[in-house]
This record gives sequence, structure tokens and C-alpha cells, in this order.
Amino acid sequence: MLFRLAHGCPNCGREIEDERLLRGLPCKHCLPEEKDPCELSPEDLRRLRPFCLARERLERFRELFQRAVGYPPSSLQETWAKRIFLGESFAIVAPTGSGKTTFGLLALLLSPGRGLMLVPTRLLCVQVAERLREFAERVGLSRRILAYRGRKKEKEAFEAGEYDILVVTSAFMYQHLEELIRARFSLIFVDDVDAFLKRSRHVDSLFRLLGFTEEEIALALKPRKTEKDYEALSRIRERPGRGLLLLSSATLKPRTSRVLLFQQLLGFDIQRAVSTLRNVLDAYKEVAERELFSATAELCRRLGPGGLVFLSEDFGKERVPEITDFLRARGIRAVSYLEVSPEKLREGLSAGDYHLAVGLAHLANPLVRGLDLPEVLRYAIFVGVPKRLFPLRVEPSPSALSSLLSALLPLLEGEEEVEALGYLAYLRRYLTLRPEDLPRYPRLQARVQEMARFLENKLGDPSFRERLRQSEEVFLEEREGEFFVVVGEAAAYLQASGRVSRLSVHGVLPGLSVILSENPRALRSLRHRLRFFLGETPEFLPLDRLDLEEVSRRLTEARRGLREGKRPEMRSTLLVVESPHKARTIASFWGRPSQRRLGRVTIYEIPTEDRLLMVAASLGHVFNLSRRRGIFGVLSENGRFVPLFDTIKRCLATGEELVDPEEVRERCPEGEVRDKAEILAALGRAAFTADEVLIGSDPDAEGEKIAYDLWISLRPYQPNIRRLEFHEVTPRALREALNDPREFHLPRVKAQLARRVADRWVGFSLSRYLWRVFSRRGLSAGRVQTPVLGWVIERAREASRRVYRLSFRLGGRRFVLELEDGRRARELREALPELEWKILSREERELPPPPPFTTDTVLEEAHLRLRFSSRYTMELLQHLFESGLITYHRTDSTRVSETGRFQVARPYLEKTLGPEYFRPRGWGEGGAHEAIRPTRPWDMRELRSRLAHGLLSLENERDALRLYDLIFRRFMASQCRNPRVLWARIGFSLREQRWEEEVPLEILEHGHDLLWDPPVLFQMEGGPEDIRLQAVPAKPLYTEGTLVQEMKRRGLGRPSTYAEIVSTLLHRGYVKAIRGGGLVPTHLGKEVYQVLKRDFPHYISEEFTRELEEFMDRIEEGGDDWQEVCLRLRDLALRFV
Repeated sequence: MLFRLAHGCPNCGREIEDERLLRGLPCKHCLPEEKDPCELSPEDLRRLRPFCLARERLERFRELFQRAVGYPPSSLQETWAKRIFLGESFAIVAPTGSGKTTFGLLALLLSPGRGLMLVPTRLLCVQVAERLREFAERVGLSRRILAYRGRKKEKEAFEAGEYDILVVTSAFMYQHLEELIRARFSLIFVDDVDAFLKRSRHVDSLFRLLGFTEEEIALALKPRKTEKDYEALSRIRERPGRGLLLLSSATLKPRTSRVLLFQQLLGFDIQRAVSTLRNVLDAYKEVAERELFSATAELCRRLGPGGLVFLSEDFGKERVPEITDFLRARGIRAVSYLEVSPEKLREGLSAGDYHLAVGLAHLANPLVRGLDLPEVLRYAIFVGVPKRLFPLRVEPSPSALSSLLSALLPLLEGEEEVEALGYLAYLRRYLTLRPEDLPRYPRLQARVQEMARFLENKLGDPSFRERLRQSEEVFLEEREGEFFVVVGEAAAYLQASGRVSRLSVHGVLPGLSVILSENPRALRSLRHRLRFFLGETPEFLPLDRLDLEEVSRRLTEARRGLREGKRPEMRSTLLVVESPHKARTIASFWGRPSQRRLGRVTIYEIPTEDRLLMVAASLGHVFNLSRRRGIFGVLSENGRFVPLFDTIKRCLATGEELVDPEEVRERCPEGEVRDKAEILAALGRAAFTADEVLIGSDPDAEGEKIAYDLWISLRPYQPNIRRLEFHEVTPRALREALNDPREFHLPRVKAQLARRVADRWVGFSLSRYLWRVFSRRGLSAGRVQTPVLGWVIERAREASRRVYRLSFRLGGRRFVLELEDGRRARELREALPELEWKILSREERELPPPPPFTTDTVLEEAHLRLRFSSRYTMELLQHLFESGLITYHRTDSTRVSETGRFQVARPYLEKTLGPEYFRPRGWGEGGAHEAIRPTRPWDMRELRSRLAHGLLSLENERDALRLYDLIFRRFMASQCRNPRVLWARIGFSLREQRWEEEVPLEILEHGHDLLWDPPVLFQMEGGPEDIRLQAVPAKPLYTEGTLVQEMKRRGLGRPSTYAEIVSTLLHRGYVKAIRGGGLVPTHLGKEVYQVLKRDFPHYISEEFTRELEEFMDRIEEGGDDWQEVCLRLRDLALRFV
């Protein structure tokens, strides 16, 4: 046993040991014997009762499912069943072939109470009812199934209520709403959601049927909701006694605002998660424009059925029938999107009536936007490179201006680039606004006209046109006497080619994409633009290098399992991280996730290659030590120390963090309290429904303790829980971690327990002593904080002694001479015009590279160069890490992995400076952490562009970018060759004062100086100027940055606590920052330190703190017993309890 939880029993809420939770057991009071908790008597089964009942119903579901369909339910179907058994309404998020409809029918059949299924047509009513009867007969269930088509017998049965399951159309529901409301359904299943959402009145009727009032529906649709409105909606969602709703997620974007009802009243998104997974073999063939059609026909003939043909947008809609007829004339059953409706086209392709479909390579084209036939579509042929043409005459339309600005952005530099990025960010809000509507918004119209003028000026500039002609990413082309800006249409290409590589229950199906390129420059432009969307440039293979028959065979083989109904396992995984931002970032790696809410927890759901991934956040720590029990939260039992934890509570009225129930009653008697127990309850429900839980908190001792706390809290609901460790939030790192989860590292947990107890006992003991001495609550002391305060006091004392700094500029550099004697300093200042100097020697040397950042060095540099406080820098670093832009930022290692060297540094340096500049360096060896580095070869310019295009969002954007730029340039410099510099040793002579200085004269070969701190070269001309004489401290005051460096040097604190310690000293008023950033002690700080130094010299000594840190490091390595820390500190703590 490591510790107890004061109210952690999952069944009754009493005190419990962590070891019982790890065995999935409630407390001894609930379950004296070790047995299955679900064997408890009904009166003893409390909070666990719903889960035990769900488990019991799941066993019956498995048995009846097997009998009904001939095979057991899949993992995903069991996940959905458990959600229903826990009383949850939801939209099914799953890839094609997951058995959503089969599950919905069986859920209706096996659920107690009445069921209702809504379908679009009467014909489907009959078909669904037949299938339900067939299932019922197989499992031996007597269920009255009524499919209503309007016949007299059916009408009588409906009016008499003689049915258990009713299958009707959405129109019938609307017409007979009041009768259906009186029928009271326990489960409603809507399968064809796209058809259902076409009429808003159907959605309103559905929510009335579920038991919501018209007033509640109106509140959910209210456009500008207040905080009270959201609180009311939260209460409405949690109200029991309503029927459950099960539906397939929408495949098309719903056009009705009624989708808000699902979010606000039921807590889930109806729109499906959109996967961006792609498994496409990209190929190309250069073809003369006159031969494009015949080349297309030949390819279609060789590849066979199951294709899409996309005509480049610049050829025009009018040529779609032309190429369709051309293909038909050669025996290929082709159909164009202009000839039949999307539904008919889909049915024809599925049935084999058509071999392929023809459309335009444009984002709005129906074949690009919404065709989802993974079992049929295997290849896409692009007739001409997908591209867009913009006439040089600028159209004052938000969408046209945005497209043109985006196309020209790579050619803009400096202030013009910044201006264009600002325009792009502004226009994102108005892309759907038509030009004829602009006069209704005068201010917007004025901005649009300003942007149009900006573009007209650029396009009219001869030098800019020349840049256009030479560019590979965007270029000029003349057609019929008019010039056009041409740019590869990457978004349309990705969307269109993605139609042949869809996510299915068998994973991401492979597809083939062939571009018949009539314009090599347009193809190069497309490749450049694709890098922006994919993060890397895809490889396009020449078509003649492919064995087309073999490729076609493999594509067909990959789809065989889907067509034959084979069911590989796709499991459901709950991934828990600390912050919602990190959760959202991770879920977005696989596309656009759907969302659902369980209580106060938002869960992001997205299908990946082999699992349904559900990502949620714990909002940091969930437990803290009790403040009211034991020795400041530590019990003493049988010679052992047992920490007692409880859930963290926050009083919303004051923002204060509370732990014990007594604290809540005393300090937040009437205010609303947010308890982390609510988050744990929601995560417990999500864990129960999943196949496995992975905990991905930060990869350090503090993160391990959070992970352990979540493990013991979720273990009673889910036995399959493991730890996920990743040091950067990137798709590559996440995939590697998901494929290799590990066990929990208990020595790290013990080390963190030791730190927590040591911080509590030293901090609480010394703080309470200060309260008593000064009669002032709110004062604090700590085992690291107080020695560091002593350093600031000592340095301020040393700084009170002054020396004289004589400085002057010479040859473009500033030289400094420090003197003790003020009179001598003034004398030399007056004599400086007489200064003599000469070069004593010259030497050619390499300038060593700067190491990449660690926590302490980035805090120092951010303070020195950007004037950021340590706390603010850590907040920005955390946000950059969670956004997936930098590696883990709490590190004291300078190690750089192969990924950092060869996948981040090399591509950037070779592209921007040249291959000869790249010098891979590993820096430190071993260790779990890396240095702080960027995760991708994206400089600040790239990031600005992504922000403007809406591909990335950052809090405190300007400062986050400045800090990122610092990290990026420092890292790239660490992987760059050393510059060769000619150095000179100069001898100075002034009134018998002689000294020497080294200065750089010339850069012989550039290297990392192009990225970081280029040397200021000495110009051998002129005399002394800008002469200054200042009285300065003999030793400089600490700044926030140098104080952190001192902590690192002396071995106090850790990367995760450096900024917190400095921030606490400032917050308590023990030190203050003066002009220039220096830290000086306040009168209060001096008094506090003197009292503690006088009465507790041992506990605030640097040696004691360092020894304790070293001891805890040994605990983390699996060496010493963490209980020793408690023994060392017990006497101090007992004096103040």
C-alpha cells in the first residue's frame, strides 16, 4: 500500500487503500472478502450497481447476438451496447463495415420497453420489420413488430398500442407526434440520419418524442446564451427518465441549425468524425494536352471498374460530357455527375451498372465532396493537373481574395508578407459572403477594397511579375491574350484522391491516384502546395515504373474482406491526458473528431487505422493531500507512513483550491464547488465502455503520479489499463506510443510521493511558524524556496558594493573596462581620445555551436531576450508542447534524437541554407528526455502562414511565436556547421593602463551564425565614441533567468519547479523586480529569512535540500525507500501539527 483515498471507494465513497483499487475491489466495509464486487447483495451494491447490471446485460446481449446473426458481437458493438446499458444516448462513430445497422436492430429487439425505428420510406419499413422478425425468431424472443404502411390492420394495431417495436417513416412521426409521445418509447433508433436531417420539423418532433419540452428546445436553440442558460441546459441533460436515442452519425454536413439540439440537450455531435488518413499511391505521367482523353481511356481499360475521373477545373464544366462520351465510345461504362443524382450515381457504382464516374477536380464537386464507397472505388485519374487560375484583374470578393492571397503568399516578403497574413486571417470569417452583399457592410467593404488594391499593386509591379515567372510554387500563364496566376489545387487533389482510400473496419484501404500532367510547372506547384497540407512533400512515382496489373490486383484484394463481410477486430481505446487542449490536438491527428459530453468531461472520438480512439482530459491532478487529518495529511500506522489523499475541489466563488469536506463547509459554505470526483466518475463510465484505457500524462515523475492516480480510480471499471509515454505531441510519436504502451513506473510514483510529503511537511511546518511569529497568515516557506530567497538576499548585499564601468564604442563594437577606483576611472574617461591600440596577432578559429535549450537555459534566454517572466515562459512552453510544436519542455537534457537530427534539422537546413551546412550532433547521451526542440521543420514564417490559414491556433499568439522562434533558431544552430572566423588579439594602452581583448575581424565561412548570435565584426577604423562611465554593482543582481541558472548549477529544484519557485518568491512579496529585471529582497523577505535561518538553520540549508533531492532521485531509480524521507522530517512536522 502506498496511500489511502479519503473518499475513494467506488461503491460507498468511504476510505480505501490504493492496493484494493488496483485489484478492482471496493473498500473492506463493502466487501470484507476478496470476490467479484457484483456478487454483493442488492442492498449493498450502491454506486457500482449500474455497472454490474450493464455487465449482466452484456452477457445476455453476447449470447442473443450470436444466435441472431451467427457470430459474436465485435468489440465496437460491445462498446455501443455498454453505453446503452448505462443509459447513454449517442451517435455511432465508426468506419464503414462496422455493423452499425445490425447493432441498432438488435438493440431495439433486446432492450426492455418499447422501441421505435425511423426510416425514410415505407418500403424500408417493411424490409426492416422483416429483418427484425427474422432476428426475433432466431433468438426465440416474442416481440410484436409493427411496420406501419397505412393499411387498416396496421392502423388498428397502432391505435390500440399492440406492438413492442414500431417501424415508421419520419413523416409519420411528424404527423402522429402526440400519439407517439403517449406511447413512451425507451429506445429510438434513426439509421439514415442524412435523410432525417433534411427537415428541421422532424428534428423538433424527435426531441419532443424523447421527452423535451418546447421551452427546453427553444433554450437549446437560443443564439446568445448566458452562463445561467448553460447551467440550465446542464441540469436538463442530467434529468433522468427520458428515452434513449441511438443514431448513425451523419455522413454529409447537416444544413439545419437543429444539430445544436443534439449538442445542447443530449451532449453529443451528430456529425460524423472526418478521417484524414490516407493510403494512396501517387503517380503521374506527362501527356500532351491533345492526348489526355486517349491516355485516360487506356488507363481506365487497364485498371477496370471502380474508378473516378476528375477533369482539371480550368478545362471547364462543359467538357465533362465530352470526356464521358469519349470513354463510353471505347466500351467503358462511364457516368458523369451531371447526368444522375448523387444517390443514383452511388447505387449504379455499387451495383456495377457503371465502371466509373466523371467529375471536376473542384472542392464543391459532388464526387470530390461526398462520395463514400470504399468497397467499390479503387483508383482516381486526374485529367490535367488539378489547378486554379486567377485572372490578373482582382475580383473584390472575400473568397476570391483569400484564394489569391494564399496563392501569392510564398512570393511575399517582410512587411508585405505580414500584411497579407493579416488579411488572410481577417477574411477567414467572411469566405461565404457574396460580392453583391458587401455594400450592406461598409467597414468590411472598405477592408476588401484595401486588399484588392494591395493585390493589384503587387500584380502590376514588373519585379513581382518576374518573381512569378521564376517561381515553382505559383506562376504566370498566358491564355488567349490574358494573363493568369496559376497554382496547384492541393485541397481538391487531397479530397478527390481520398475518395479511393477510405477508412473501413479493415483499416485504411489502399488506393491509386494518377495525374495525367499536361503542365510540368503546375505539377511542381501542386507538390509544393501539398507539403503545406501534409507537412511533408508526397512522393509522386512515374507511372511507367508501376506494374499496373499488379497494383490493380492488390487494390481489389484489399477490398475483398469488406465485400464478403469479414470482420477483423477494431477495438475501442480511451486515452486520458491532462489538458483539453492536448486532448483536442491528439484527436485531430487522424482528422476532425466528433465530440460527446459525459458530465463535465468532453470526449473526442475519431476512428484510427485499427481502433476507435476516445480522448479525454483529467484537467491535471485529481488528488491532493488532506490538510485536516494525520500529520498534515499523512497517517502513521504500524511504523509506516501512509499519505491520505482526497479529490481536489475548487470554490467557484473564490477560486480557492480545497481538499477536505470540512474545508469546503468552512471556506465555501454557499458557493458552488467543482469536485474532481465528478471528472473521475465520468472517466469511469467512459473506461467501462472501452476495451482498454491508456493514460498519456506528461513523461516525468509528476505525470507518473497523475497517471497512477487515474489508474487506481479507473481500475474498478476497466482491468485493461496501461501507460502511454511520448515526448512530443506529434502523429509519429503518438502512433509509436499507441503501438508500445508500457506498465506504470512505481519508483517514479514513490519519488513523487516523497517530494509531495517533504514539500507539505517542510512547507506547512515552517509556514505555520511564520504565521505565529508575524501574526500574519499567507506567509509561506519551502525546502527550495527559502534557500533560494537566501541567495537573492546575499547577492543583493554583494551588489551594494560598487565598481566603475568605463565603456566605449570602437570599430562597431563596445569595449568595457571595470575599475575599483572612481578617481582613476574619471581620469581615464577624460583621456580616452588618447587611446592607443594595435593588433597583436591574428588567428583563424571555428565558432562552437550553442547547445539546444534545456528548461533552465530557455527560461534564462526568454527573460534576457524577450523579457518574459519564468512563469509566463512555462505557460507558453506548455501550450507549444500541447500544440505539438515542441518536444517536452521540462528537461535538463541536451540530447537530440535521430528524429530531431534527420527529420527536423536536415530538411530545413538543406532547403534554406544548403546540404553543406548540415552537421548532425547528438549532444547529450541517453536519458528519457530530449532537449527542447521543434517537432517539425517549420520556421516562424511557416507557422504564421498556418495560423493565417486556420490550420493552427495559438493562445497569446504573438508571444508564443516569439518564443518558438527562439527555440527553433537555437536548435537549428545546434545542428549547423561551425562558422570559420578570423580573430584578432588587440592590445589597448591608455595612461599606463594596458589590457587585451579578442575580437572577430572577418567571417571566412558562414555556419550557425546565420541562425543564432552572429559575431559583431571589428572594423579597423575610427576612434573611441559613445563613451560612458557608470557606477555599477560589483556583482550583478539575479534576474529571473540567472536565478534559474543558479538553481540548476547548485542542484536545487527540478525543471518542473524552477519557474514556480521564482514565481512564489515574487507572489509572496519576498523579492521584487526592479528596472532592468534585477531581483532584490523586500523588507518582509529579509525578515522572514532571518527568522527561519535563526530558528531552523538545518531545514532551510542548501545542503539539506540538495541531499533530499539526491535521495529522491535514488528513490526514482528504484534504490532507497521513500519512507526514509518521512522519518527524516517527522520531528519537524510533529512540532506544528
